[in-house]
Amino acid sequence: MNLEYNILNHLNINDNGKFSDVTFLDDDYKELKKVLNTLNESNYIVVDECSSRNFEAFGISNDRKKCIKAKIKINGKIYLHSLKKEVSEPKQETKRKRSFKLAYFFNL
Repeated sequence: MNLEYNILNHLNINDNGKFSDVTFLDDDYKELKKVLNTLNESNYIVVDECSSRNFEAFGISNDRKKCIKAKIKINGKIYLHSLKKEVSEPKQETKRKRSFKLAYFFNL
């Protein structure tokens, strides 16, 4: 869920109607592709994989990371907003508990 949130938050911040590069948001390239595929299937984002060039004639292997670009959809923004609520709700509960304990301690 943390990687989903990071991807959607990055795309939301950099939303200008064009595809944004998300290749280096996580060190694990396979996990990144898996999460991007899940988000794409859920219709939250649009993914555009850049075509890679074949440099084997120059002695460069094709095992390098491919560029992955994506952009967020309206459904993705709504899902990001729901994720933000899930992240922020536990913080509000702890503040309530602390204030109640202080009120009980001072007999207010």
